[in-house]
Amino acid sequence: MIDFKELPEDGVKFEQLIRELLVLEGFETHWTGVGQDGGRDLIVIEKLTGDLSDYKRKWLISCKHTANSEKSLGREQAGNISEDCKAIDAEGYVLVCSTQPTSSLISRLEEIEKNQKIITKYWDSIEIEKRLLKPNTFSLIHTFFPESSKNYRWKIYNAFSPGFWAANYKDYFFYLSCRHSNNYPNLESVETIVSLLERIRIYKDRKNGWYDHYLRLRAVYYDDKHSTHIGYADYIYPEDSDEKKIINPPELKKLLDKAFTNKDNKVMNIPDWDILYIPATTSSDSFQLDHKKYYEPYLRDFEHGYARTEFLDDIVFEYEVLENIRKTGKKIYKKPTPHKL
Repeated sequence: MIDFKELPEDGVKFEQLIRELLVLEGFETHWTGVGQDGGRDLIVIEKLTGDLSDYKRKWLISCKHTANSEKSLGREQAGNISEDCKAIDAEGYVLVCSTQPTSSLISRLEEIEKNQKIITKYWDSIEIEKRLLKPNTFSLIHTFFPESSKNYRWKIYNAFSPGFWAANYKDYFFYLSCRHSNNYPNLESVETIVSLLERIRIYKDRKNGWYDHYLRLRAVYYDDKHSTHIGYADYIYPEDSDEKKIINPPELKKLLDKAFTNKDNKVMNIPDWDILYIPATTSSDSFQLDHKKYYEPYLRDFEHGYARTEFLDDIVFEYEVLENIRKTGKKIYKKPTPHKL
């Protein structure tokens, strides 16, 4: 189980957790001002689509972190729910607490819904944990609960076919596939790929340190006939980046080769890499490192081991050809080694 006592007693991290959870669940989410208890409530806009028209509903989300005291949340700790909702014209109210509400508080919520015509709901620690165990929110466990996350290293879901799987590992979400097997690739091998990929620091700002450039794993395909892997990753960088600060494919390949070489200079089982360069507004509040747009167009490629555009080795070869032309004025006719699928 998740231990909510890992979050500081002041409740700030708990509020941040709930905000990120709501954002990842697809809600338009905003902070309110500082509340009576020193905390900040959240405003959520729920967008509903009907047969005749679209409709929006505003919710007030009140976050109460009491796990450190191990006490249930009482009626008096909830404040003036009706007045708080009226102040922002909220039609609904959700009480989110890291323990559980008392029976008297639940009765109060029911009374408000009946008499004040405000929709009321509550999320206790069990409900929050259920929501954190979904594929799109699983990474938050590793972000906010470093100790509890040790019990949630892997979560794997069968996708669209017997040999195609979606997986959460640490704070990653990616797909797993095998050429022949109905099972996913060996997880120790995937963990090795992740750990070695994490060694690569693809950009360093002298003033701010590592910042805003990401090398993110999206899928691992295992060719069990030839005992080789394909690693699909995205190089995401700020769209206004100086081109000189973006690692080009030949330089990136060198970094990958170095990461997959051990201390004895022995090259380990390096995957064939498929890496897309993707500019993004990384400073935006709406930026999500694992947004579905990075996956949905490429599910068939992930499942069958196809290149999304070109494999990294082929791109590097093209760079070398162009560089040779630039230096010598002569074209070389060496072809890249065909990729075996």
